[in-house]
Amino acid sequence: MLIERMKEDRLKALKSRDEKKKNLLGVLIADACKDEKQPDDTTVIRFVKKFIENAKDNLAVLEKGSGATASKEDAQKEIEILTEYLPSQLTGGALNEAIRQVLSLEGIEPQPSNMGKVMKALGVHYAGQYDGKEASEMVKALLSGKS
Repeated sequence: MLIERMKEDRLKALKSRDEKKKNLLGVLIADACKDEKQPDDTTVIRFVKKFIENAKDNLAVLEKGSGATASKEDAQKEIEILTEYLPSQLTGGALNEAIRQVLSLEGIEPQPSNMGKVMKALGVHYAGQYDGKEASEMVKALLSGKS
């Protein structure tokens, strides 16, 4: 389970005195285990994605302003640490192929009104394996006949 791997990695970070990783994983584990003691991988991945999104937002704010270089490096390091816990991500052609497979498997007609059905089915079959914004744009293009 992913949460167990995170706990092991946090312990390793503690032993190697990697404060950044130890603290980040500690907060992530605490958040993920808040509602249930042993959350499933899908739940943990949702928290990881939320943390990555927050780190990206922080990085964007720091880059717009005159944020300290150390702060930018910290945000980038957080993203790198957290990305290790995501499943391999579908992008480009692989994501497009996954969307086409979902349409076929679920028997969904390729028409714009089925956008919600396709996104829901994609989430069921490929949970945590794609960027929602990119998938949404591809599904929209595919259903409107532009792809």
